[in-house]
Amino acid sequence: MVTKTIYRLLLACLALFLMVGCTKHATLPSSGNSSNNSSSNSSALADRVEVVYFHRTQRCYSCQYVEAGTRYTVETYFKDDLASGRVIFQVFNVEDKGNAAIVKKYGAFTSSLFINTIKDGSDHIKQATAVYSLIGKDDAFAKALKSMIEQSLRGEV
Repeated sequence: MVTKTIYRLLLACLALFLMVGCTKHATLPSSGNSSNNSSSNSSALADRVEVVYFHRTQRCYSCQYVEAGTRYTVETYFKDDLASGRVIFQVFNVEDKGNAAIVKKYGAFTSSLFINTIKDGSDHIKQATAVYSLIGKDDAFAKALKSMIEQSLRGEV
């Protein structure tokens, strides 16, 4: 009984740590390509949407859940967009030195999920922090992430 309680407490603390750490970079422009003028919020459709998940080498339940939930959502609801290349899903280890350029571009430093809406060749990177509060709530997680990706595909940045 005590072991389960401690385990649950540790998971809750880890989830809180991830949410707090992720909110430090809530909305990050990419290096030099993002446009902050009013035309970037126009209703033009996105050229492409990149869903990018970063993790550390040592992975906890929450890290694995976010990756699996994101993969499920993208592969289930955006199958045609994946096939056409309009939606791209990528996973990177932030501790792998070979990923240094992409880690820097997104400003990732730990488990982080980003949605990059690419319009007219410009990156519009946003961190999807809201999903971390939905860990363990499969339907709510998928619904929230699906909505974020749909907004990006519509070009709403």
